[in-house]
Amino acid sequence: MKISILGGTGNLGKGLAIRLNLAGFDVFVGSRKEEKAKKLAEEYNEVAEKFGGGGIIGVENEKAAKISDVSIITIPWEHAFETAEKLKNALSEKIVVSPLVPMRFENGFAHYVEIDGSSAAEKLASILSESFVVSAFNNIPAKRFANLEEKFSWDVLVCSDDAKAKKVVMDVVNKIEGLRALDFGELKNSRIVEKLTPMLINLAKINNLKPLGLRFD
Repeated sequence: MKISILGGTGNLGKGLAIRLNLAGFDVFVGSRKEEKAKKLAEEYNEVAEKFGGGGIIGVENEKAAKISDVSIITIPWEHAFETAEKLKNALSEKIVVSPLVPMRFENGFAHYVEIDGSSAAEKLASILSESFVVSAFNNIPAKRFANLEEKFSWDVLVCSDDAKAKKVVMDVVNKIEGLRALDFGELKNSRIVEKLTPMLINLAKINNLKPLGLRFD
């Protein structure tokens, strides 16, 4: 399966690119500029090769979207919707994963940003009306996830209005060591999932803990 990480520059994009590569997927890192994408891919491959992986390819965002079966949008939420508009045709009939969490920080604390009374995933779905939008990876502590030495056991809540697309994404999640996918129903439930992230960030800060993930036992 071909998976693209669109805007794969931050810690979540890095962690996904490398860990999905190690899980056996064909991974493409996308960026607005191909030169930057290739540089990122080279950097990620240096890490992946230490763990027996490699072969991540860097391409421009539109090409990455076109050639992939699944695209994960790891662009900062403030710019993600504009990018989605530009990639609408390339992402048509494709599975698109939203790990987006609209947040702002004040005095070091995270606050959720409401988007027209819905979620970032639903906003994305309204733009990408010809795509199959799935929310996942919203609560992953990105910095820890990008550290390949880090061992963890986290649950990933997955929401979508398309059962087949949701199953595909859940299967992908379960291939990543240390992650377990849990079905959390319709896409509208991503409103709850996204709001958990600032809670986790603030909980860790108040109690002087390392960044927290979710685990249900």
